[in-house]
Amino acid sequence: MTRQEQFDQQGYLIVRNVFTSDEVAQLRQSAYDYRDQQQKLGLVAKVKQAASVKGDLLSKEKLGWVIYDPRIVAIATELLGDTPVYFSDSTYQIGTGTRGFHRDNIDRYQFGQGADWEGAYPLIRFGIYLQNHDTYSGGIRFKAGSHDAADGADVFADTRAGDIVVWNMRTLHSGNARRMKVLNNLPLHVGLENRLPDFLFREQEGERVSLFFSYGLEGKHLDRYLENHIQKRADMQENVRLSIYSPETLKKAEQNKVKVLDVKKLL
Repeated sequence: MTRQEQFDQQGYLIVRNVFTSDEVAQLRQSAYDYRDQQQKLGLVAKVKQAASVKGDLLSKEKLGWVIYDPRIVAIATELLGDTPVYFSDSTYQIGTGTRGFHRDNIDRYQFGQGADWEGAYPLIRFGIYLQNHDTYSGGIRFKAGSHDAADGADVFADTRAGDIVVWNMRTLHSGNARRMKVLNNLPLHVGLENRLPDFLFREQEGERVSLFFSYGLEGKHLDRYLENHIQKRADMQENVRLSIYSPETLKKAEQNKVKVLDVKKLL
């Protein structure tokens, strides 16, 4: 089965060993450096026990290169079938945030209801987890096939540092997943996962550091996402305003075949 076939069937895809161990270490260090800098400016939000640094990834040179990295762009182009469009929808977290199954599209609450469910949905989100989650807690779970169905089989994404995971934004997923010490590959109902005592679960491999960023294809689905997710949400508008790209960054994106939308024009 090809990567495209896996993605179309499951609604998500893991690609192994995209980044080297040195690149992973550099990304982790840069994440902490930016967190420390931005904290002094009051530009770090707390999401449960996680620190979320304001401003998108592309505006942070030592992290933003992942947006136009040729290896990432090749995967995005393969899955989307055309030039990926980046629209300032990215962030990173340090620490443990919330968990609970959800979709990332606009019509996320009722399967099959709304314009998002008309035809294919060419919006995808990447996750880069800078530590191992194949046996450790802190990774992501998916409901396989739920981009085209109300539900699906509950599976852990067994990512390791250096891997990437990418999902259709209609796919049900839950972050900060916890693995039990016994029956390590058995996903619990999220309610139990949240309520049971910590000693039953495996710890994380060090502090969780994760990067998230989205691409789409130009068209009605992306227009609708921008209208509802960017233009109508104060937190996203703040993020866009704080995201300033240098001419060199925009040139590198163009050279590596990523179209960067000027989302500020929508505000």
